Amino acid sequence: MKIIGIVPPSRLRETENPYEDNAIFHELYTKRVEEAGGIPIGIIGVDGTVKEEALALCDAFLLCGGKRIFPYHFQVIAHALKTGKKLLGVCLGMQAIHSYFIAKEEQRNRPGKSILEVYEEMKKERYFFVEPVEGHWKCNPNRGEEHLVKQAIRILEDSALRKHFPSDRIQGASMHRYRITKPAEDIRAVAFAEDGGIEGIEYGEKMLGIQFHPEIDQSFPGIFRFLTN
Repeated sequence: MKIIGIVPPSRLRETENPYEDNAIFHELYTKRVEEAGGIPIGIIGVDGTVKEEALALCDAFLLCGGKRIFPYHFQVIAHALKTGKKLLGVCLGMQAIHSYFIAKEEQRNRPGKSILEVYEEMKKERYFFVEPVEGHWKCNPNRGEEHLVKQAIRILEDSALRKHFPSDRIQGASMHRYRITKPAEDIRAVAFAEDGGIEGIEYGEKMLGIQFHPEIDQSFPGIFRFLTN
């Protein structure tokens, strides 16, 4: 069985009470990985970074949805690219892949800077890696109400992403307030909402990103088997 490193959705900043500093994991992701035949383990960071030795233990990675990109997101993406390990980014995870490649592209114009340094500089210069979007987050649904947040999504037939879904037209759970802008040259946009928003990207066949949430129910087991096969 393959070990799937799950990158937490968010990390709380330091507080006055040290016992309130924590990383947050949502069990829905670990359930789907286990159902797909994988062994889920948490990638635990310290002050927003992780050890390369921890990443080396994993066979593939899942970047979960969340609110903010941390240095460990870029570390995991760089490790996956270097080792050829599979990586799936969901919601914020997809935005992290997009942001990494945008910064990588800009790195050519800023010699001597790491991709993370370029990313931080671009943010300070008010480069917008994502843009606000309306109508894509109606609620956090209760159990049995997943249909309330689903929307039509079209996946390109000739994409690597399409291999992991039952059809090129699906109903994906939409729960996001931001979406990516034009992808970097190395990234291909391969899935789209009815309003034209990008819902899926890919870099080759081993790095996939989706804006919608397949973990919400058991509708799309194939996308998790992508990590475990």
